Amino acid sequence: MSSKKSILGVWVIERGSGRNIVSKAYSDAVKLDMDLIAPFLSATHTFIDKASNETLKTIDTETNRYVWEANDYLLFVMVVSKAARLGHMRFMLEYALEEFMTNVVPPGADVGRLLKDWHGTPKTFKDFGNFVDELVTQYEETDECLVAGKSMDCLEVYSHLFRGIMRLKTSKTKKDQIVAKMTGYVEPLLDRYPFLRAAPIDTAGIEVLQIDVYEVAYQHLRDSLEELLRLLGKVAKEISTKKEYRDMVFDEVMPYVKRDIQRLQTYAILDDVVRYLF
Repeated sequence: MSSKKSILGVWVIERGSGRNIVSKAYSDAVKLDMDLIAPFLSATHTFIDKASNETLKTIDTETNRYVWEANDYLLFVMVVSKAARLGHMRFMLEYALEEFMTNVVPPGADVGRLLKDWHGTPKTFKDFGNFVDELVTQYEETDECLVAGKSMDCLEVYSHLFRGIMRLKTSKTKKDQIVAKMTGYVEPLLDRYPFLRAAPIDTAGIEVLQIDVYEVAYQHLRDSLEELLRLLGKVAKEISTKKEYRDMVFDEVMPYVKRDIQRLQTYAILDDVVRYLF
């Protein structure tokens, strides 16, 4: 497992009593008594739930972040680094909670009765603790690949959008003007996003698929792609006629968006399309 961990510790707590069902520390940064803090975490969740009529989802400390997921019987808490992606962390908690309810609770049994009859013996939920270990290990070992996959997905989506915009039904002269103006706009960005040098601009689009996703931080890549979309939309609107631009949006860009809308929504790219093209 990488020495730079995203997940520092996990608790599975009986919500009513605050008893610690499973506790796992994955870093020396979690220097506390795992059993001692479980009742405190449970009480904190209950207080927020009752006092503010809101569901507790995250709490930030100076260096870490606590992520929460619960049902009527169980409270799952994960302490993670602030660099960890909350979407992935929350997915893992939901997945683990579903695993407990599906495979730990015997078929036909009631989780409430299971916990009521439990006398606090750690080995009762040892197998589930091993499952949590495996889940965390798999995440940490494949984290770099997960980020690269997200980056590649974003490159593919934006590549389609850039190509759609450059399918403007206009003269070659105007398309050459768009390329020249975009090249001028991108030049000042190269100090901030030097990897854009690997993405030439031509009348077919912007060749962002040539960017090496393993060499660029995901958020840095996303910021640059959003900026390219903003600029290309701006330049296309300035140089083309209103009809040419409108036809391009509805005949070229939107059909692609409709086909791939789930991926655009997953990576919040649909917001960029609406913001910069309409």
